[in-house]
Amino acid sequence: MKIYLLKYSIVLSFSFILVISQSCDDTVTSSEIDNLVMPDSNVSYLKHIAPVFEVKCVPCHNDQRSDGGVNLSSWTNVTDPRLIIPGDDSSSVLVWTIERTYKPMPPLESLKRNHINGVRTWIREGAQYN
Repeated sequence: MKIYLLKYSIVLSFSFILVISQSCDDTVTSSEIDNLVMPDSNVSYLKHIAPVFEVKCVPCHNDQRSDGGVNLSSWTNVTDPRLIIPGDDSSSVLVWTIERTYKPMPPLESLKRNHINGVRTWIREGAQYN
């Protein structure tokens, strides 16, 4: 009887931990990003740009894997002068790339127009870490 209770309590404890750990998932999904609406002004790197890049760009452009020599895993990397010119979105290689006019990225699926406009606005507004 004691062994049965011990097994039962172990299974119950494991089940409880599994349920709790599943409910604590704060991972942003691609569909959540697709539904993220960029504002027309005051675009925030932390609230708007970073989440999009994290899902759409960072899997291939990060510290361990920087395809094309590009790492988009942090604000410091994103604001590399080779990629963007704060205040001048039209001259920024990053914009040309996500608009698919120069080395189109991402390769399989374009960013939503809303996200591209948000990146442009963020760069025009100075590409601040906000």
